[in-house]
Amino acid sequence: VEFLASATPSSNLSHAAFYLKRDMYGIINHVFQVLVEERFGKDTWQQLRNKIDCIPEKFIMKHPYDDNITVDVAEECSKLLGISVDQFLETYGQFFVVWCHRTNYVSMIKVIGSNLFNFLSNLNALHAHLSMTFNGMKPPEFQCMPSDDPKKFYLHYYSCRENLFGIVVGATREAARSLFNRRISIKIISKTVDNSRYANRHHIVFEICDLGYADIKLARTETIAMEPGAAMFVHMNGYSSESFDYQSQTEYVNSKVFCRIFPFHIIFDQDLIIKRVGVGLYRRLQDLNTADKPRLDQFFECLKPPVKLCKRSIKSYRNNDFILQCKDKSIKEGNLFQLKGEMVELEEHGSHYMFICSPVVEKLTDLQNRGLFISDIPLHDMTRELLLLNEQRLAEFQLSKQLEETTAQLQATSVALEMEKVKADNLLHSMLPPLVSDRLRNGDTVEAGEYEQASIMFSDIVGFTTICSQCRPMDVVQFLNSLYVKFDKLTNVHDVYKVETIGDAYMVVGGLPEPCANHAEKVARMALSMVDCAVQVSSPSDNKPLRIRIGIHSGPVVAGVVGSKMPRYCLFGDTVNTASRMESHGLPSTIHISEACYKYLKGKGFRMQSRGKVAIKGKGLMNTYFVLRECQRSINLEDDPLRKKSETVPPLSTLNRQLVDDKLPVTSNCLNMVSWKASNEQNSCVIQ
Repeated sequence: VEFLASATPSSNLSHAAFYLKRDMYGIINHVFQVLVEERFGKDTWQQLRNKIDCIPEKFIMKHPYDDNITVDVAEECSKLLGISVDQFLETYGQFFVVWCHRTNYVSMIKVIGSNLFNFLSNLNALHAHLSMTFNGMKPPEFQCMPSDDPKKFYLHYYSCRENLFGIVVGATREAARSLFNRRISIKIISKTVDNSRYANRHHIVFEICDLGYADIKLARTETIAMEPGAAMFVHMNGYSSESFDYQSQTEYVNSKVFCRIFPFHIIFDQDLIIKRVGVGLYRRLQDLNTADKPRLDQFFECLKPPVKLCKRSIKSYRNNDFILQCKDKSIKEGNLFQLKGEMVELEEHGSHYMFICSPVVEKLTDLQNRGLFISDIPLHDMTRELLLLNEQRLAEFQLSKQLEETTAQLQATSVALEMEKVKADNLLHSMLPPLVSDRLRNGDTVEAGEYEQASIMFSDIVGFTTICSQCRPMDVVQFLNSLYVKFDKLTNVHDVYKVETIGDAYMVVGGLPEPCANHAEKVARMALSMVDCAVQVSSPSDNKPLRIRIGIHSGPVVAGVVGSKMPRYCLFGDTVNTASRMESHGLPSTIHISEACYKYLKGKGFRMQSRGKVAIKGKGLMNTYFVLRECQRSINLEDDPLRKKSETVPPLSTLNRQLVDDKLPVTSNCLNMVSWKASNEQNSCVIQ
């Protein structure tokens, strides 16, 4: 997994600046996201995003991200699950192999090695191949060493990252199970820092033991063709190369032919003194012709593995591929000549080694910069084909990366668009009822409609003119905003629609645009809540609790959308005018309702008090009522200037007609509950 760690190397790839900045390619973080969403849900991943600010909406797999993101995600996931970071990384390592099986990478990992030992030994080659796609990668290194026990071997793991070894444990265990049907145990033998290396100094040695088949049913189909213990945890078909008779083969290749067939090879002894080179290197290295006993470390430095060239390091890493970089001062900086190949121990020649290699070139321009031609590469060397194919692959890679980035931007834009749509819908819903706004958004026309019954409420602030004269305009605006925000929340609670606000006037309707039978009840409850809410707001002029007047009337209305540039949902009809008159003729901190509204509320659990006949401007005398709040036993109407003054106190024989709450039977017992408050010119009947 960690091969997808990238780095920003110096211009000449010197060991002193081997790592300037470490990043992790997005594919690693992408698999983190897939793991969390599949195992623990998308909400869990969203919680992690909220805790870690730098996590994007979607990771671009071929884009490098800072290491800290990966570390932070691992730490937060471990906290969320209540396990250690190492345990979570093991889970991640196992899941990464599972994820690879879902992708095109599965065909690649299945052919790396015929058994677990070979698979791990050749991971470095896989990383080298993937570095052509993920530019700037600086992967970890793996080296397998056998032991005396055929069911045990040691895995040496080198990395520049100290705490990601848990991924190796989980990935190795899952690879053994899914690729080779083996159950293994893996434990850490040692953890050290290898200062002899130029990079990847964190050195961890794992002991891997075979515990048998992971699935015995699958084992029955395997053909065992090798001796027990020699297969390194998996049995293979075929013949062993150990039985090949090398002595019986005649040597047909002399040195001259060998140097021509392999133009890039170096033979040296245990003291690193160069004995022979191929013709390609002989022409390339000018100082090699004049040097006295030229040494390998005099002309080359080892980039991979990042160790000092010596007999010990060559023997230790003989199962790894080597990359040597030329030190020739005649070569211009930026055109550095690199060789990649294998170190072979020539046992028949004593303590001699051969580095059989090819020049490292990724693009056709690299050939030109290094003074090479395709003809310099032998026909049997696949570097020719890979070089030409890589030109096409690089172009496809850039297109793929641009497509992925564009897709990510498109998804982000789509999310932003949905958010803007929600904002637009909310704004439209604030201007029009949701039912009407949805029809307008769909392109439908909304015709004006006549509604037989609806309840309309108006409210205003007592003493608003005085408040405006004594306060700054900004204070008045802030005061109104704080009040109306509270009122707006109440409209959602009581399922009514706010028509508009003009100054201190607040208009609400119930039963529109969706008719309902309990429209008056909804509006009355809204009014009660508004009066209670208003006293919680202080007047900016005298800092006293606010008082409002409310009027409600029920009746037929005509409603429709008016205007195109700034459309509004407007109500028309005498019901609107009457509701406004109920408010303007009301008393402070009261809810004044018409007789039509009273008939809807009667018997619905509301406490109401008759106001009697009141002279309403433009309407004449009307029977009106007050809806009482819980804290009100009655409303004192002795000083009510609008009461008709010719009324007299009714006799007890007519008391039955004066009772307001029809739920109470008129009996002698109920008469004790009636309290009369009378003056010379007015009276009031209140049901307690």
